[in-house]
Amino acid sequence: MNGIIPPMITDFRLKVFETVARRLNFTRAAEELFITQPAVTRHVKELERLLDARLFKREGRGIVLTGEGSRLLIHSRRILKEYEALNEDMASAGNVPVSGELNLGASSTMAQYVLPPLLALFSRLYPDIRIRLKSGNTEEIEQAVQDETVQLGIVEGTATRKDLHYLPFLADEIILAGGTQAAPAPRDGLTAAQLSGIPLIMREPGSGTRRIVEEALKAQGVSPSKLHVLMTLGNTESIKLYLEHSSACSFLSSLAVREELKKGNLKRIPLRHMEIRRSFHFATGHGDHSRINELFIRFCKSYYNKI
Repeated sequence: MNGIIPPMITDFRLKVFETVARRLNFTRAAEELFITQPAVTRHVKELERLLDARLFKREGRGIVLTGEGSRLLIHSRRILKEYEALNEDMASAGNVPVSGELNLGASSTMAQYVLPPLLALFSRLYPDIRIRLKSGNTEEIEQAVQDETVQLGIVEGTATRKDLHYLPFLADEIILAGGTQAAPAPRDGLTAAQLSGIPLIMREPGSGTRRIVEEALKAQGVSPSKLHVLMTLGNTESIKLYLEHSSACSFLSSLAVREELKKGNLKRIPLRHMEIRRSFHFATGHGDHSRINELFIRFCKSYYNKI
């Protein structure tokens, strides 16, 4: 085909509708699709005319889907996924460079500390794949995969949802970290029981890190409710900065504190007879065999030499 990449086969009106339904904002949908807002409005109105149904309605300062719009969204995502499979299959058969969209969701540790350099390299290798990344805690990303607002998730902790398919990706260790003001631990480390006397900053409920820590403590016979939790924060960077200016400690991913440990801004608080290890997993819907997803999964596992 003389090296020319053919245009993707799709129904652009459905793509516009799905984008507006996901963003619930015509302006942001236009920015994502690289078209004008009047063009977005025109495509949606054309769909409404063809279906003789109203798809969105005003609610307060924003828009929400109508009942008809919600039903159309279910079908639209299924149809767009079929178009994507068709394009990938034809590209593979014709030895055409892979193009399309990597719609990725990742828990905050992965999105902040692991993915950025990996995505940069992947983008250089596959410049015709557009990448969209959503960040959130583990529960939010798992729900987004189930709702099909993202197609591939990377989450932390144990595989918990039967409606999703999990594939191991990367190993990690959760450590207890504190700043220079944190009290020194005994030479042989803190016991799980002694943790109740340590002021702690914890991640928010729904965080994969928090879930893993609480499971590990329960296995040691320590109830999470007995911990001295000063506050909960929903951002690892905020926790690290807090620790640098207080005597509190926090359970954090070793991936997230590598630089602070090297510089001496934070220190590892040893624990006795207690290691908290976890794996990050890819999460997809059952039966989802997107070529782009599989390509990215192979790339990630190759990059980290597989676990």
